[in-house]
Amino acid sequence: MKPEWLVSVRDLAEAKRAVEFDVAILDFKEPRRGALAPVAVQIWRQVASWASAGKDGPLLSAALGESDQAVGLADQLPPEFAFAKAGPSGCNDPDQTRGMWDAVRARLPDRVELVAVAYADHRSADCLPAEQILDLAARHGFRRILLDTCEKNGRSSIDLLGSSRLLNLGRQAHQQLLWWSLAGSITRDQVAGMAKLIPPPEFRPDCFAVRGDVCDGDRIGTLCPDKMRQWMQMLH
Repeated sequence: MKPEWLVSVRDLAEAKRAVEFDVAILDFKEPRRGALAPVAVQIWRQVASWASAGKDGPLLSAALGESDQAVGLADQLPPEFAFAKAGPSGCNDPDQTRGMWDAVRARLPDRVELVAVAYADHRSADCLPAEQILDLAARHGFRRILLDTCEKNGRSSIDLLGSSRLLNLGRQAHQQLLWWSLAGSITRDQVAGMAKLIPPPEFRPDCFAVRGDVCDGDRIGTLCPDKMRQWMQMLH
């Protein structure tokens, strides 16, 4: 089964550009402000109106920010969004993490699914290691988890974790029936070599999430059609 493809976009103009390349999930965040920085609420509303006017299209996802910010914004997300993500920064024990999840879930529209987030550089984010968050999420009723990097310094989640740990995380997700998405400054070359990193296909990511590698320059640039096309051809 082919993996899904998520592309992070900052506004409606980028979203319209991305749909030309058969993207499965459009994830709205502001890359200038951090890993999971939210876009303006007004952009959420514009996107919701655009999605409602269309027919079949990609699923919509929104970054809500980290911990307290995510709790404060959750009730403003339109129900047209399929997914929301809240960063675990500052939640360095299981009770804090579960409490943050519960607070966000209580404020989200009923139709919006909260996706758990784990950071490969968890010490930088002052949160639990990815393995612990994955286990906690599975026991707390989550169906999906995103593995990302908190600091955007050029080091990818694959660089930080290494092949052995990445394989074990894939095995863990598979055993706990969690759909998992791999993000964190990953490149097309790294994804093309995923079969060597994670030989068993059932342990590989269900989705690849990208921003910087499909932009002109780095992640704060604009989407590059040539790079988008190259990713689309690789994944499809």
